Amino acid sequence: MVTTLQFEAGAVADNYHRYLEPVLFAPWAERLVAHAGVRRGDVVVDLASGTGVVARAAARAAGPQGRVIATDISARMLSYASRGSHPGSAAVEPRVCDATALDVPDSSADVVLCQQGLQFTGDHLAVLRECHRVLRPGGVVAVSVWATGERLDPFDAYAEALNAGVAGSGARVFSNDSVTMSVLAIVDALCLARFDSITAGTRSLVVRWPTVDAELAALFGTPFGPIVERMDGERRDDVLSAARAVLGRDDGRTHDHLTVSVFGRGVRGPLAS
Repeated sequence: MVTTLQFEAGAVADNYHRYLEPVLFAPWAERLVAHAGVRRGDVVVDLASGTGVVARAAARAAGPQGRVIATDISARMLSYASRGSHPGSAAVEPRVCDATALDVPDSSADVVLCQQGLQFTGDHLAVLRECHRVLRPGGVVAVSVWATGERLDPFDAYAEALNAGVAGSGARVFSNDSVTMSVLAIVDALCLARFDSITAGTRSLVVRWPTVDAELAALFGTPFGPIVERMDGERRDDVLSAARAVLGRDDGRTHDHLTVSVFGRGVRGPLAS
């Protein structure tokens, strides 16, 4: 049961990999790789790779002659990057580095991918300029970010439950607004980073967790997990019960969730003569 989960070092990465990745992030990863047009033999850099769901999808598309470099600031998250790689895939090479200082040579990559990572960086423009640096002329950057103004479950349900659990205590209000971006914001950042052939728009995908327990367990794969674990037993139970009430249906099944992302794409132009 969810209430028996124990939070400890590494548990966030494990729960993210087990409960969030297969249902929510893996289907979006396939879409991002296709949107970028990863081809056999490509050199791909996955920025803010996390547990490597995009890196593994790119490795399948690039094939054994390709190369995939998974970058992230968390060595713990990257330890999952090459797990479950398919035969015939490119090798996934994890590299711990900041998104504004990629450990990748100039003009060496065909594609740079970033799924649900750009919004967490302090300087979007610096990150995209770094993507521009590592791409070859004609290389493609493709990013996806949760869309501003759209409901995002299960994360919004978690935030609502936490807000209910801390009501009247003077604690902060929990919100997911900071993890979203608009189409215009993505276009502006790509333009300022000097990409050409820029496109951006929203895409939607319906997801559903197999059980309410699995969806609730995904909470412990998010930054909300440590907050809940630090609560006293009664308050923690109240928060989990509130989340369960939002996530579950009367018949015990889980809801379909319409998730919406902004996809942005740009091409590095030719080198100046």
